[in-house]
Amino acid sequence: MNKFNILYSGDQRQDLQNVCEYIDGFCHAVSMPYVDLNTIALMGVLTTLQQDFPYQHGPQKASPFKKVAAFTTAFVAAKPILTPLPEDKFGLVAGCQNAILAYEFSIDALHGAEINCQKRKKIIVLENRIKISKHYWMDLIKAISACAPVYHFELLSLLYEALAYRWNTDASYTPTI
Repeated sequence: MNKFNILYSGDQRQDLQNVCEYIDGFCHAVSMPYVDLNTIALMGVLTTLQQDFPYQHGPQKASPFKKVAAFTTAFVAAKPILTPLPEDKFGLVAGCQNAILAYEFSIDALHGAEINCQKRKKIIVLENRIKISKHYWMDLIKAISACAPVYHFELLSLLYEALAYRWNTDASYTPTI
């Protein structure tokens, strides 16, 4: 099953339910029994992903990296989660709840994602989960907490790709430059 069906199922109501269930599970995992969610903003994110995808060939032909970058930038810009995360667990970035959730969602989606590599004529699976240091994570969350789709989509796509290739070296192209 394509892991991106949670976002790109073709049915926005199902996508909304899937993302809300993910948010609910994440919040329960960090001991947040309640979260204030702007579902209109979240529906706007899903509409953007279907109707205004920032890649010229649309979400159907986009790489997993472009899909998660589009999600991250749209989600962070829309700010659908209104409740900060617990400060005792997230410290200085507790107020960056949308960036944290978008990043975690994206990393979960990339783990096991398939890349249809036309150049190598095969499907490549990202078998290893992306891992980063706590220091890197803190800086990354701060950096993406103010991202905007029009300015940061390509950069985040490349960042997710580089992180995935670090942990899945067989998936990476051979460096030539």
